[in-house]
Amino acid sequence: MKALALVSLLGLAACAAVPESRPAVPLRALAELPGFQLTGRLQVRDGERSAVVGLDWQHARERDTWLFVGPLGQGLARIDSEVGGARMTLSDGRQVTAGTAAELAEGVLGVSAPFAELPRWVTARVGPGAELRATDALGRPRQVIDAGWTIDYIDYAEDGPDDLPRKLDIHRGDTRLRLIVDSWNP
Repeated sequence: MKALALVSLLGLAACAAVPESRPAVPLRALAELPGFQLTGRLQVRDGERSAVVGLDWQHARERDTWLFVGPLGQGLARIDSEVGGARMTLSDGRQVTAGTAAELAEGVLGVSAPFAELPRWVTARVGPGAELRATDALGRPRQVIDAGWTIDYIDYAEDGPDDLPRKLDIHRGDTRLRLIVDSWNP
């Protein structure tokens, strides 16, 4: 009887000594979408400055077009970006060009924005080198760290495992982008 009690006590002690292991966060292997169109609202905050605009974004492999609109639907600016460069057309017709959309935003607006990574981030595709910090119960990203930026997926459009985000925050330092997607057309 003493031997049985000793074995039981050792068994309990062995169980207590085993550290609790947390399962690894699974990496979603979703293919990048070759193209999509979304409409929504974008809030940009950079230090003391802040702006909220409507957004109509058309993305294709080699081309992006962003149309930024004011609260009454008037066009504020349009950015066309492709492999050869980027062009911003302002509401008064003036045009500004740069090598990339990111350079354009930095030069004209003074805002650092990760335009090259945005198509992957807004569709919740985790790229190589990115750190997937948290997922939801369906395995969809909740938080990703990529190229120094933190992407928080606050809400998804539907409840399926492959559904696209509806609300996300992207931030680094004083720069914060909050996107609320009203409609997707992938």
